[in-house]
Amino acid sequence: MAIRVMVVDDTVIYRKIASEALGDFSDVEVVCTAPTGDIALRKMSANKIDLVLCDINMPGMDGVKTLEAVRKLYPSTLFVMMSGINTRHADVTIEALQKGALDFIKKPQGSSMDQSRSELRNDLASVLRIVRMRMGLNKPQPGEKKTTFAVAPPVLSKTSLSGTAAPIPSKFSILAIGVSTGGPEALNKLIPSLPSSFPVPVVIVQHMPVGFTKSLAESLNKKSKLTVVEAQNGDVVLPGKVYVAPGGIHMTVRSRDNATIIGLDDGPAENSCKPAVDVLFRSVASVFESKGVLSVILTGMGSDGVKGVKALKKKGCYSITQSASSCVVYGMPKAVDDEGLSDKSVDLDTIPIEICRVLRIS
Repeated sequence: MAIRVMVVDDTVIYRKIASEALGDFSDVEVVCTAPTGDIALRKMSANKIDLVLCDINMPGMDGVKTLEAVRKLYPSTLFVMMSGINTRHADVTIEALQKGALDFIKKPQGSSMDQSRSELRNDLASVLRIVRMRMGLNKPQPGEKKTTFAVAPPVLSKTSLSGTAAPIPSKFSILAIGVSTGGPEALNKLIPSLPSSFPVPVVIVQHMPVGFTKSLAESLNKKSKLTVVEAQNGDVVLPGKVYVAPGGIHMTVRSRDNATIIGLDDGPAENSCKPAVDVLFRSVASVFESKGVLSVILTGMGSDGVKGVKALKKKGCYSITQSASSCVVYGMPKAVDDEGLSDKSVDLDTIPIEICRVLRIS
């Protein structure tokens, strides 16, 4: 079964580059292309499309408006944005992800068409693994590892290292969140739902490249009762404040002068991720030893976070995972569930309620 794709971009050369890069995958068929969102919708009415690869910035109906129309008219069609790297494009990309775009890829900046096509193909390979998973097609392409993470019906686990739900600590000092694919949409539902009386700091690793996490933090800050910032080295970690790890660098917490501060570490990637959830969670386990940590692992590809949760559980952490049925990709939560580290698996819409219950916020 081929993945039927439409490429939408107002630039002829990018439609050509994207179509040729997609043509390198044996299970992908580029059904049609379109220069504008309006034309794309007309072509979708005449063709079955599984995946729309769409430019952010187009005249008339831009990428976000096209996404909104496709989500309304063709809810089963997956949508991936192609974004530039300037601030305005980053802001719009975050908006698209919060409105349900599956993922985004950066427009290639190669000095030749061949180089741009090669750059784009590498990014498309990662996106197509997610698309195959969502469509139930897990056959790897030549040179790719088979993806084993499922989008299966939920298993509402209440397990821990001992096989039973861990006791809820009497007091908490921090909330640590790890998330990847589908994260901006999940965080857009979670963070604005936390009350202004939230009693502990929140630290978040969202897998995202340089240039996009600042827009994510600013967007969440506008919608939330809490202050949300892209973390900076040396920031003092304060109750009721949310710190988003900057793209392309690891975030940690450490103690200094009776305070907890943010540290940024340009070390090697872990789990092919930078920032990595495991790096942050290990540091939280070290600093907040036996002081009450609540961890939440949300939707995401891969298994980043499972080692970090394991380190936290040894210190008495209470662990929440997002349920399979509410994940865009049930990978990171599944890894935690499979290791018996989750105390409760919860649908995304009820995670804020569960967090407040555990923290005893009325």
